[in-house]
Amino acid sequence: MTAKSILPHDIPIGGLTSIIFRTQAIFLNHHLRSLGLSYGQFPVLMFLRNHQNVTQETLARHFHIDRGTIARSVKKLEDAGYVIRRIDPDNRRAVKLFLSEKGTSIISDLIRIDTEWEMTASSGLNKEEKTQFKDLLWRVASASIQGVNDIGENSFTSCCSGGECA
Repeated sequence: MTAKSILPHDIPIGGLTSIIFRTQAIFLNHHLRSLGLSYGQFPVLMFLRNHQNVTQETLARHFHIDRGTIARSVKKLEDAGYVIRRIDPDNRRAVKLFLSEKGTSIISDLIRIDTEWEMTASSGLNKEEKTQFKDLLWRVASASIQGVNDIGENSFTSCCSGGECA
C-alpha cells in the first residue's frame, strides 16, 4: 500500500494555519534564544511597545490567554530585565507593566526577526500575491472572530481592532 500524496487543498484551513503558527514559533524561538527569550514572550513585548502602563489582566484579555500564563511570561520578562512592574498609585492592588530600557532596546531586533520570518514564509509569493494572501487571511480571521462572538465567546472583540494584533 502506498501513501496518497496530500495536496494543499486537501488540508483544512485550521491545519494550514497551524503549520504556519508552529513553524513561526520554531523560527522565532531559534532567533530569540540568544536574547534569552522565547516565542511566548514575543507578543507581550510587542504589545507593550505600543501599550505601556497596562495590567496583566489587560494582556490576558487581549491575547485570550489565562492570567496564570501571562503572569509567568511577565515574571520571566521582569527577571530578565525586559519589563518593569509598578504599583498603580490610584489602586495599590493593581500592578502596571512597562518596557524597561533593556526591553525597549531590543524592539528593533524583534521586529527584524519577525520581518525575516515573514519574508521567509512568503518567499514563494510576489508582492501582489502576498497582499492578496493577507487580505484573504484577514477575511478568514475576521469571520473566525465573528463565529466565536456568535457563540457567546466574545473575548476577541477588541483583539485585532484596526488590524493590530500585537
